[in-house]
Amino acid sequence: MSKTPALETRQLVYAVDGRTILHGIDLRVDYGEVVGIMGASGSGKTTLLKCLCGLVKPTAGEVWVEGVNIALLSERERMPLRLRLGIVFQYAALFDYLTVFQNVAFGLERHRRLSKAQIREIVRERLAWVGLEGIEDLYPSQLSGGMRKRVGLARALAMDPHIVLFDEPTSGLDPVNAYQIDRLITRLNRELGLTAVVVSHDVVSLMRTTHRIVMLDAGRIVAEGTPDAIRASDHPQVQAFLQMASAERL
Repeated sequence: MSKTPALETRQLVYAVDGRTILHGIDLRVDYGEVVGIMGASGSGKTTLLKCLCGLVKPTAGEVWVEGVNIALLSERERMPLRLRLGIVFQYAALFDYLTVFQNVAFGLERHRRLSKAQIREIVRERLAWVGLEGIEDLYPSQLSGGMRKRVGLARALAMDPHIVLFDEPTSGLDPVNAYQIDRLITRLNRELGLTAVVVSHDVVSLMRTTHRIVMLDAGRIVAEGTPDAIRASDHPQVQAFLQMASAERL
């Protein structure tokens, strides 16, 4: 394992309109690790994800991507580092007017000097990785929610990212499709060594996909550990969240 983490934040603070959303977050993600970020709505999960990928600049503290502090970089300087990160958005964020092929090829056509044949090969391979062979000519409106999520992942993987960030990957999916997404993340980690950060309020999903879970509450880390350690935590906020999540699934 590399001594340099894939991602790291040091005393990360983010505030907007006089309100502090993240309070001194220290987080480390090593290569080959799947780390879950859980917490209730408004806990700062998505803001943390945006800081990690450079979409927003922290008010204070540091964000390190593969050994480089991106908080010190300009927007232009951040772009090469951002291309090392794959982002799978909550609602897949596919372009409705483009076919599946065009969606997956989007980044390749803009940021890689490749022939049409090379792009075609990469698109088909990445779609095969997520179990969606032969749908290149379909449009997003013709896909189920679970299929759209997988196309979003294929698009992220097409750029050969070193790290993939997932924002609520199972949100809005039925249990069967949610399980398929979880299995896919686990398989890609096992077979490709995928490094990932998974932001979710879906406790069951995080428990079966991650090596380590960090819980945020009001912008602060209140617990961190393996899924088993989180289950066994006696922290009142952790137990309250787990019980609430369990009740919602009944």
